[in-house]
Amino acid sequence: MNSVSQITQNSANSIKVPIFGNWHKKFLLGFVDLMLIIVSLFYFHKSIEAQTDINSFLEINSLNILFGAGVFWIFTIVFNFYDLDYVNKTRKVMPLAFSIGIFFSVVYGITTFFSHPAEFPGLKLIYFTFGFTICLTFWRVFYASVIHTNVFLKNCVLLTTQNDNKKLIRQIKQSIEGKEFQHGLKVLGTYNVTEDPKENDRLSRALTRMTSRKLVDTIIILDQDQEMISNSMNTSLLKILEKGGNITTYMKLYEEVKEALPIQFAGNQFYSILPVSKYNHHYFYLIWHKLLDILSSLLGLSLMLLLTPLILFLNLFFNKGPLFYKQYRVGKGGKEILITKFRSMVVEAEKDGAKMSVRGDKRITSFGKILRKLHIDELPQFLSVINGEMSLIGPRPERKVFIEELVKSIPLYDSRHLIRPGITGWAQVKYNYGENIQDSCKKLEYDLYYIKNRSVTLDFRIIFKTINTIAFYKGR
Repeated sequence: MNSVSQITQNSANSIKVPIFGNWHKKFLLGFVDLMLIIVSLFYFHKSIEAQTDINSFLEINSLNILFGAGVFWIFTIVFNFYDLDYVNKTRKVMPLAFSIGIFFSVVYGITTFFSHPAEFPGLKLIYFTFGFTICLTFWRVFYASVIHTNVFLKNCVLLTTQNDNKKLIRQIKQSIEGKEFQHGLKVLGTYNVTEDPKENDRLSRALTRMTSRKLVDTIIILDQDQEMISNSMNTSLLKILEKGGNITTYMKLYEEVKEALPIQFAGNQFYSILPVSKYNHHYFYLIWHKLLDILSSLLGLSLMLLLTPLILFLNLFFNKGPLFYKQYRVGKGGKEILITKFRSMVVEAEKDGAKMSVRGDKRITSFGKILRKLHIDELPQFLSVINGEMSLIGPRPERKVFIEELVKSIPLYDSRHLIRPGITGWAQVKYNYGENIQDSCKKLEYDLYYIKNRSVTLDFRIIFKTINTIAFYKGR
């Protein structure tokens, strides 16, 4: 733990910054991206049409600019280009920007050629592609490495009653900051609230002084004792709030930055993190969700009918055995449902008993790996969606034998069954493939977040992220 005297020193080494929200960051990213698009298109059209000034370009090519912005926007959705968990990391944003720059430039250049019957601008298109890609990549790397860490980064302090649990504090600090400060938060120090009134008084005065000087943006409270911090520092924290300071709990912050629920701090108190009334949504959302299930089922089953002859043929050579695989899974309310999938494992995959699938599972056939990577094996599950036992979006259904084991280690695991299971879900697009208790616990955090915060917007995000997973072969 840091001593109280270290607050001033830590704060002095930080940069005094105004408070920005996520929308400020996305607005800046979008605005500069748009300016890069307009400037790049101006020079591209100038090279092929001999235009001389920006005014005539904007007047003549307004539809081209809208088309280019639309194409770019589509690529940003597919590549998660405005997902702050990605774009705040230099090592992730560089390949993203490079890929989008190339795809956008080539698609725009080719469509421009077809819409304007003229000589194909081969060399000029190469210059346009190279120039726009380099500029976009440089801008996004500059944002991630300089602007994000020096302008948008918020300085925080953590108040806790966990004096001796250093391992837990390290984990909490890492979860707040992220590996590369991608959450926009930096923990200047962790301070223990004790039962010593004098020590707490010194801590209160130091926090008040630093927040009034805007050297500390946010005070994060981790109070597993539920009352110690409140009883000891309630008056001081209220004064900090009155002066414009920001105070939040770790559980609330975790939900905001991770988009998951911190079940490790809930214990068996289910209602403290997931109000049950929340999952009974208004009629508009229920209608939307039902329409989504119907439309996706029609599309999924149509695709399954088209692919079944090809899969059946390839199955004869590379995946010998039955075409389909049926298995009981646990659905809404703990009721078992029968789901159907294209078989991707050897015929006697569980002759030695039920086992969870893991990375590099030798039971998966060579053809089955392709089916899983492209998520084609999931298509027959739309039969369960159309009959109302599953949804397109929801927690993935698990087998009863595994759930009985997981409940012993994760008491809240049964809460996944408050809603119908889904073919895809928030946990599937936000977390890697799960193969142990720790992974199941992490995925449960995302599943509960979805149950609590279900909305049309969140459903769209899951759909786009699922498309991204399939399009770029990120499956199991």
